[in-house]
Parts: sequence; structure tokens; C-alpha cells
Amino acid sequence: MHHPHITFRKSKKKDFETVFAFSKEAIYDNGRCLNWAILDKYSILKNQFDKNYKIKSKKEIMSFIKKIYSDKKDDMDHALKQHKERWNKVNNNFFELTDQLFGDHKWPDGKYISFGTIWGMYPRYLNDKTFQIPYWHKIPLYVSVVIAHEMLHFIFYDYLLSKYPKYKNDKYDFFIWHVSEIFNSLIQNSPKWIRVFKHK
Repeated sequence: MHHPHITFRKSKKKDFETVFAFSKEAIYDNGRCLNWAILDKYSILKNQFDKNYKIKSKKEIMSFIKKIYSDKKDDMDHALKQHKERWNKVNNNFFELTDQLFGDHKWPDGKYISFGTIWGMYPRYLNDKTFQIPYWHKIPLYVSVVIAHEMLHFIFYDYLLSKYPKYKNDKYDFFIWHVSEIFNSLIQNSPKWIRVFKHK
């Protein structure tokens, strides 16, 4: 069975795209994700959004991101290196566990890039198999749990939609997302997964 290799990268552009996405979606959740992921963490950015959560100045947001990337460059590089080393220690176990779950189902094609993020939420992108992980977490080992979580989403979606193609319809997106989160929760909280990752 061929397993994907995860590349670890930095990207100011990706972090900007994440802010823009949270701003775009904020009208539907009353800014909950935007506040939780970004504004509660960096209160200085609160005046960069209007009352409808729209970005006032993309240039100012990008300048803020660039400054953090410049000021914290060495810390970010070190953090990504450590995340990669920790993942490499559980990588084989992870794929053994997923092989047990999905049998000979082939992993979907994609980039499999893990981007560090300065924000407090870690979105994943099913179309190209990229996702974000925290640069810094109070429990460093937990970053591997985040990686496993997003990787599980990639193969779960592919497996489910190959077996039940009717759910490819956009009207099922929210339902499938809920099912995938429940699946991940059950699997990642099982004893054999906790033995590998040490955390729920």
C-alpha cells in the first residue's frame, strides 16, 4: 500500500487566505470562528474588520502577517522541524492504523502539505489535500494529533464518497462533515490510537 508523504512548509499567503476565508464565512456564524481563530488571539486586529466582519484593508492584514513571519522566523523554522520529527515517529503507526480501517482503499492523490499557521484554527482543504497546523501549541505532542485528524478526513471522505457517490451532491456537505467529525472522534479516542498519539 502506497502512503502519502507529508511536507511541512511556511506560507504567509496561506495564512492570509485563511483570514479571508474566516471573514467570508463570519456572516453565517456571527463571527464565532473569526473571533476564536484570530481576533481573540490577536486583539490588535479587531479594528481591521467592519461590523459585518469584512476586512477593511487587505494590505494591513498582510503587513501584520509579514511582520510576525519576519519577527518569528527562527522560532517558526524550529517549530516546523520539531513537528516533522514528531510526526516521523508516529507516521508508520498512523498508516498501519488507517490500513486496518480502510483496507486496500488507495489514498487519494494530492499535495499533502502541512502549513504552519499563526492562527488558532487549522482548516483543511479536500481539493488539494493541504491543511494547517499550529506553529505553537501548549502541548507540542498534540500537533501530531491534529495532523492525524486532517489526514483521516482526507481518506474518510474519499472512501465514503467512493462507496456512496450520491453524497457528492453539495446539499450533503454539512451532513458529511458532521459524520466525518464523529468518525474521527470515535477513532482518535480509541485505546489503540491513544497508545500511539498519547492524547485524545
